[in-house]
Amino acid sequence: MLNISPPDYKFCPLCGQELAIRQEEGYDRKFCHSCRWTYYPHVFTSACGIAIKNHRVLMVRRLREPYRGTWMFPAGFVSYGEHPRDTLIREIKEETGYQVVSSRLLDVIQVDDDPRALGHFAFMYKIKVSGRLDPGDPQENSAVAWFDLDKLPPIGWHSQRLMFEKLRQGYKN
Repeated sequence: MLNISPPDYKFCPLCGQELAIRQEEGYDRKFCHSCRWTYYPHVFTSACGIAIKNHRVLMVRRLREPYRGTWMFPAGFVSYGEHPRDTLIREIKEETGYQVVSSRLLDVIQVDDDPRALGHFAFMYKIKVSGRLDPGDPQENSAVAWFDLDKLPPIGWHSQRLMFEKLRQGYKN
């Protein structure tokens, strides 16, 4: 378990009144006396696609912080109401131009080094893709490429470096 705290909201997002604290299920919860809203802290989620073909893995180079200039698996945050698998399909298309033809959940990792959403859960999928490489949003990524599993570029995210080690071990066995 990560030692992190949720945002310390002062005012109700529904009615704007100052929040109080009350005990509920053994936890201190932010609570609005005016509209009866209770804040239940929760984490963000993301989905990540790991495509491997002929001992090569598909990666994108970040153009934004955090970890600008490093490489990562194509990934993105889950939008409100979206399922992680739908996020996966959307992000792969947006970032690489490829279509996801199959996906299998490999792991769910708690991300410990993303200042935008510390502690969020990353759904890591192994995927197969088809179509043509067509780098998407030029404001998000500066490059898309396939890399040999034994000669990887600099990877910024700790969670993604961990997944690479798992892939290398599993891929070679």
